[in-house]
Amino acid sequence: MPNSAPDVSAGAPNPQSYTVNADGTVTDNVTRLMWQQGVPATAYTWSDAIAYCPSLTLGGYTDWRLPSVIELVSILNFGQTGYLIDTTAFSVTPQPGGTYWWSATPVAGMPGNAFDVDFPGGLGGPGYFPTSTMLNVRCVR
Repeated sequence: MPNSAPDVSAGAPNPQSYTVNADGTVTDNVTRLMWQQGVPATAYTWSDAIAYCPSLTLGGYTDWRLPSVIELVSILNFGQTGYLIDTTAFSVTPQPGGTYWWSATPVAGMPGNAFDVDFPGGLGGPGYFPTSTMLNVRCVR
């Protein structure tokens, strides 16, 4: 798991590090996951988000998917203020789904709900919404 600067200063390994590729993707140098750099200008229901990612062709790749909640949390950066994501590597333009991003992880014992991650300053972390809610999508491979 990538660690933010305050955690690394306290002795945690794996400082967060990203490579911004010239093809609309970002590679996480710790997890080796490749992320969609920009995001769609449309919000999606959970089932539409799950369908959107595999339909994406980006950077010459077609094996995109909606990230798990753990994968999405891995790009949070609690060592900064504002959006808790590396704003140099990732697009944070205002999105129609607010600050919430779908994960592919359903909530156990709560049919019709799935986890999201919220990226604004101070509030980042997982939560959940009904799957009919319109939220943002950032795909991973």
